[in-house]
Amino acid sequence: MIERPYYIDRLKRFRGTGLVKVLTGMRRAGKSGILRLLEQALLWEGVSPASILLINLELIENAALCEASALLAHIKQHAPSQGTVYVLIDEAQESCNIGRVAYSLLEDGRFDVCLTGSHTRLVEHALADVMAGRYVEIPVFPLSFAEYRTMHSAAGMSDDQLFAQYLGNGGLPHTISLEEDPYALRDYLDGVYHTVVRRDVTAELGHEDPALLDAIARHLVGNLGSPSSANRMAQSLSSSGRSCSDDTVSRYLSALTSAYAFHRVNRYDLKSHMLLKTQEKYYVDDLGLRTLLLGPQQGNLAGMLENVVYLELRRRFKDVHVGKHYARTICFVAQGPQGREYFMVEPSVLDQATLARALKPLQAERDNYPKTILTLDRIGTGSHDGIRQRNLIEWLLAADSGDGDVCPR
Repeated sequence: MIERPYYIDRLKRFRGTGLVKVLTGMRRAGKSGILRLLEQALLWEGVSPASILLINLELIENAALCEASALLAHIKQHAPSQGTVYVLIDEAQESCNIGRVAYSLLEDGRFDVCLTGSHTRLVEHALADVMAGRYVEIPVFPLSFAEYRTMHSAAGMSDDQLFAQYLGNGGLPHTISLEEDPYALRDYLDGVYHTVVRRDVTAELGHEDPALLDAIARHLVGNLGSPSSANRMAQSLSSSGRSCSDDTVSRYLSALTSAYAFHRVNRYDLKSHMLLKTQEKYYVDDLGLRTLLLGPQQGNLAGMLENVVYLELRRRFKDVHVGKHYARTICFVAQGPQGREYFMVEPSVLDQATLARALKPLQAERDNYPKTILTLDRIGTGSHDGIRQRNLIEWLLAADSGDGDVCPR
């Protein structure tokens, strides 16, 4: 198993707090592996195997446990009568009423509960009403570049070479074992897309048009970092022969984000301090899906870098938005307990005109919050009148920014 101490540390932080821990994210991002790592960590600490109940609700042998009362009865039947019992439920959204089960376990007082879910309905519906204030959501993403580099420490590749490979292959944990065989890697990613993404989209919509879903997904991965809207997307699809309404596109976008396959990032007006609901951006959860849908092309490097930075900021900060101040746009505004940070992302700013363009929106913000330009340049890093310029790869490998915090819901 791939070690993922970032998530284990956060799970440990909330042990014994009376809060349900909820790991959310796209299927195959590594949530099940994190549960097994947690089980392993508990055993190393001396917890009895009998006091750890790991239940995967997707397994056919556990189908009967998807009914709430059966699941609760199973847990209490197999739980020791003394000491803390750790209940780890994988794919908890498969239970018809997991919120009531979790509530009953917490009320019992003996149970420490951790759930995983691959669809927003787990948090937005199953837990929000019943468990308000009694659970903490921890988003799980595919491997960060730092994790990816650790897994390739013996490969003898430079960080730049590894990063180029990471942009193409993505960071789904299972792809690490398939990288030597491009055909096997593509088949695996194709399986993720068709059996995972489509499956959860169908769960959201009740039906699907596979060709339209593919067209929308290709549009999204082909326009990473570009402002978008359902109306603009419908017009683009119609011009290419896929006629559809704004409402249809909106429903598919909602389904794709509900399955955590894509992330919708709203604009934040820095003057009015309000979130705007137009011209949002979309980023894919794993860049390997971009390669699958578009082929191994190198176009839109800027958008791919933005995608990597967005996911990294989501690991380090609680809230991440696109910044807007009048007509100027800042790639990302990240908010944590220590305040706000601003980030611009460019492949290179060696050209003075590009550097000036990247600096301008940051210079317009007169506050004292940290401001950073991230590029692939190995020269020219430093400070521009207080605005830091950092090499993006080095920044990804550093752990000196953000807080990685999560808050009870």
